[in-house]
Amino acid sequence: MNEDIIPQNKNDLKEIEKLTQKDLSKMSEDKIREKIFNSYYFIVDFFSSTKEEVPKGWFDSRKNPENSLWTGFPPDLKRQPLKIHFPSYNLTRLAYFTSEDPYVSRLNICQGFWQQNRLQMAYDCFFFLQMDLAKDGVAISSLVRLQVNILHAFFFLYLATNEESQLLVWNAKTVPPSTQAYTEGDHYSMARVLFSYIATKVDDSVFMPKEKVDVIEPIYKEILNSPVYFKLSNKISNKKTSVTLLKDPIDTLKWIQTVMPIVYANAMTMNQGIMIWDRAFTSAYKIENYFQYFNYPQMPEESPLVVNKHINTESEIYIAPKNNTDLVAAADLFRANAMIIARDPGKALEYVSAGIFRKAHPEISALLFDISANAYFDLDLLRWARRSYSWAELYSKSFASKVPSSLLYGAESAYWSGNYDVAKNGYERFIKLIGDPKYAPWANLRLAEIAERKGENERAKVIYEQILRKFYTHEVSNDAQVRLFCLYEKKLTKNTKRVEYEKVMEKIKNARDVLKKQAKTCMLRADLTNMQDDSFKDSKLNVIQKSEMQKKAIQSYAKEFPDSEFLVLFTDRLKELELAEGTFLTSKNSCNKLIDFYSKNRKSLNKLAKSNHKYVNGLKWDSEDRLKLLRCSAFIGNISLWNELRKSEIGQDGEPLQSYFYNLSIRPSVEVALTTYLTLKKSSKSWVSKIKKIEKSSFEVTKADDFWEMLTLRELMKFDLLMSKSSENLFNNAVSQDFFKDPKLIYSSNTFCFWMLRASHQFSNNRWESIAQTKDKSIWLLLNTNLKEQKASPCESSFAKALFNVALTRPTPYLDQNILLPYLENRGFAVGSEDWLHYVQRIEKERGYQDKEVQDIYRKLLKEGKEPLVKEAAGMWIKKNLPEEADKLLW
Repeated sequence: MNEDIIPQNKNDLKEIEKLTQKDLSKMSEDKIREKIFNSYYFIVDFFSSTKEEVPKGWFDSRKNPENSLWTGFPPDLKRQPLKIHFPSYNLTRLAYFTSEDPYVSRLNICQGFWQQNRLQMAYDCFFFLQMDLAKDGVAISSLVRLQVNILHAFFFLYLATNEESQLLVWNAKTVPPSTQAYTEGDHYSMARVLFSYIATKVDDSVFMPKEKVDVIEPIYKEILNSPVYFKLSNKISNKKTSVTLLKDPIDTLKWIQTVMPIVYANAMTMNQGIMIWDRAFTSAYKIENYFQYFNYPQMPEESPLVVNKHINTESEIYIAPKNNTDLVAAADLFRANAMIIARDPGKALEYVSAGIFRKAHPEISALLFDISANAYFDLDLLRWARRSYSWAELYSKSFASKVPSSLLYGAESAYWSGNYDVAKNGYERFIKLIGDPKYAPWANLRLAEIAERKGENERAKVIYEQILRKFYTHEVSNDAQVRLFCLYEKKLTKNTKRVEYEKVMEKIKNARDVLKKQAKTCMLRADLTNMQDDSFKDSKLNVIQKSEMQKKAIQSYAKEFPDSEFLVLFTDRLKELELAEGTFLTSKNSCNKLIDFYSKNRKSLNKLAKSNHKYVNGLKWDSEDRLKLLRCSAFIGNISLWNELRKSEIGQDGEPLQSYFYNLSIRPSVEVALTTYLTLKKSSKSWVSKIKKIEKSSFEVTKADDFWEMLTLRELMKFDLLMSKSSENLFNNAVSQDFFKDPKLIYSSNTFCFWMLRASHQFSNNRWESIAQTKDKSIWLLLNTNLKEQKASPCESSFAKALFNVALTRPTPYLDQNILLPYLENRGFAVGSEDWLHYVQRIEKERGYQDKEVQDIYRKLLKEGKEPLVKEAAGMWIKKNLPEEADKLLW
């Protein structure tokens, strides 16, 4: 977007038109810089909210699992620190001072030795001059001491620059100084001590003018021409320096005022490091406030950035300002870079802002933009990073050729924020500009990834193959190898694919784990696709067996890579494969198992009906399967499921007979049964033949153990269906009388059981107690509470529930002791509070409110019960009958 290149302020900069790429290509550098400089967003860059920023690593496989397989999880290119070296400046023009002061005269002699390159004499001269000044008590804040210290510091820097290491020095710790010995050559450290002292300890008022004055032009015009670079105390540049002597003598004060900016600059540069940055920052502050007090000659506008001849992404940058503006901007750059190292990006960006506002040389401004971009990049604020990298490139056309890392990380910031066209352009420019063997492979990998994401798979293959040919030992070749395999695996035969997979795994054995997972995932996907295709050809295996083959393949992968980022790709497949049992059960008409499976997997089966990926031939859940489920629910009497399915699109199956059967099932009566019977009789002319066919099919199971039972029962049930109401009462009474002779016979048949249940409303308390005595109270409790027991013994469970209801409504001591109380105690006061309340209200009528058991139950209901109404009732009872306990229990 154009706004990402040069954003506009809608309120303050309405007159600035929006730019297009075409406009930019025609626009001069000065005009582009003006627009960037005037941009509102440049100012708020350092304070704006970034809540809407997309974080680095935005790619979320769970949002797009297909892409996570083919493009994987892109390797993160760690940004290398930008190595910037700041200069120390040598004094190249010496001059004798006009003064009658004997110390200044001796200082002139020292300069003479220096200018004549009689360095040992100069060294000794400075040494003894300093000793005498100290011995004579000359004030440390005096101009002469300041003058000597400055010139002595420059002399030490000169020795360090020219690597003079064979000078003899005096031991100043003895009085008088002891015999000379060869120095270890750490002149740089001595210079740093002197420059730091002058910059941070000397009172500026000693030499600062009260009004604007001139500087010594011949000295100042040369003052920035001899930079030297050190890392700690080791020189890292090859150049040496020399000095010349001005013909005319100069004024001491004016000389101090002329060289003082370079004293500050040297103090700043020589104090790099977290522990001594306070000196450096003090010196930098003095630089930016110094120039306003003096008039300076015109200085050159040359490039302040120096780089080595052979540029690469990690090339070091040497700052070499040629004028005052660039020198001050360099001080801002120094502090910004220091804050980046100290991991304080907010403060760093403030110094960046200050430096750019000085309108220094475009290259140093571009470097400041690059510093800000690096800070944003490291903070994963990618849109801000991309914009700052763009400004760095736009601000100076020569900048990218000196700092090519700005192109690479600018493209990276665009890539990670999903701006692929911008990223592609950046990577291509980077490769064209510099053949960096360390980072060009990264740029090529990103270009291939972008091609893949845009669906340009053939182009991606070409680039991956180029990486493997040209950069086979580079770390990104592992990514190229895996992604190439994933692109080609669909076209490979089974055996070839296995061979290629082994080659890939050998290549990446020491690579990132995610690559191994990705390669195995691509292999697994191909295998699953083959299994899927084979399932439509194989007629021997059933749907469960075919599904199991795929499930085992996925489970094997999950076992090998339990934390794989790609497991999410197989989640939906696994869920569908788990449903194969449902399809199988419908084909086998296993009603109970089918209904149980449907109850556990209802949502998944309905989802399969709407969206079937056909991972296995025959794996489905369509109207045919749901119709079988409807009939099964009707056949075994699962009323709730039957009701649910009757409302669906297959609910009209078999009407109107289904409705008659439904009514007969949920409201059984002789009238309904007779209506259904008559409807069946009228529904077909072949009614008699259908009855005979059913009778014939019955005799086909004569070998069954319960044949006679079933045959007799069928006749009895037919009679039961046709008899009158009065006959039914007589029949039920007669049957129950017979069974009470041996109550255990009740449970020998479901039919007997349900006949007895149908007659149970006529039973006396004694009859109920005789039924209760057929089993131990612990068995009745299990039948009332245990689902497994209820499923295993439906008849006994029905009597258990009936006994419990009788114990509640028609209690006897025996039923209380063996049925009701065991059940209530099992349920507890929290869950069964209502039943406990009914029980205690009943026994209170029998025993009175003073009974201890009655009182204890009410106390527990109040304390442990969860039903609000029960707790309220218990509380009111206690308040009424136990007023002395009311307050304690209620609160």
